[in-house]
Amino acid sequence: MFTEYMNHYPSLRDNYKKLLNMINDYDEVIILRHVRPDPDAIGSQLGLKEILKSIFPNKKVTALGESETSLEFLGQMDTATSVEKPLLIVVDTAGAGRIDGDISLGDKIVKIDHHPNHEPYGDLNIVETGVSSTSELIYLLADAWGFDNDYINDVSARLLYSGIVGDTGRFLFNNTSTLTLKVASELRKFDFDAAKDMMDMNRQSIEQFRFKGYLINNFKMTDKGVLYVWVPASVLSEYGLTSNEASMHVNIYREIDEAGIWFMAVEEETDIRVRLRSKETVINDVAESFGGGGHPLASGVSIASQDELQLLVEALDRKL
Repeated sequence: MFTEYMNHYPSLRDNYKKLLNMINDYDEVIILRHVRPDPDAIGSQLGLKEILKSIFPNKKVTALGESETSLEFLGQMDTATSVEKPLLIVVDTAGAGRIDGDISLGDKIVKIDHHPNHEPYGDLNIVETGVSSTSELIYLLADAWGFDNDYINDVSARLLYSGIVGDTGRFLFNNTSTLTLKVASELRKFDFDAAKDMMDMNRQSIEQFRFKGYLINNFKMTDKGVLYVWVPASVLSEYGLTSNEASMHVNIYREIDEAGIWFMAVEEETDIRVRLRSKETVINDVAESFGGGGHPLASGVSIASQDELQLLVEALDRKL
């Protein structure tokens, strides 16, 4: 159905058959994604697993990685087993250093992603930055393989839809294209409770809700409009939150008129994890200069100290 879009996505067009042939050559396929998974990482990983099980019912297909408690309603990770030379498919992960798993165990590696491809670590790389999410890209792959949703079912549709909703902010972010909405429309034809899943995705404890008060009362903002908040480990402990749970609230500042760029800096065991967001100004170049990366308006970086944090504020300030 979506083959008319192929010319807009050359990496998909040139490689979708190669990927299917590569998968056909292996008895076992392991699907990995990035650490600290978000809905798109889980949705694309488990969605692809379900699709491959539909195409190759006799193959062993597993999804591995640390569990994220807040997203367990979407599905469970598999238990790793000892195998020789499986095919590894890594989804939604721009750099090899963020993969949740050991890719050296794979005979071949496939990268499927929608972030800028500064590190093409796969033997085969299918990377399209023009799609909203890796979940949308997985749908387009399945559509190209099956021509009219042959390999999509209720389970995979639910997973891919959740991933798309997560990365588009419920279709509010500017990565939501006409194609995104068409894909979402096709997925909604399947039988799953999207409203319940969206409620589960945004469910929060009383402590998480109270943590928003900390974020509202403790941010700082430069004269040019760089808003930032420092979340020390002691605050995570006070509210009983993990770093990942805390960081899910980064977009609480999106509606502040005066904030053009904002970020949350969360103190972790060995470094400070920064989630960067912007309304219009490109920020991934700044993230890359600090060793991070991501999308033009949504990026991340790990830094070593609060002194470096101030340098990041100054670099972002120069962008406005």
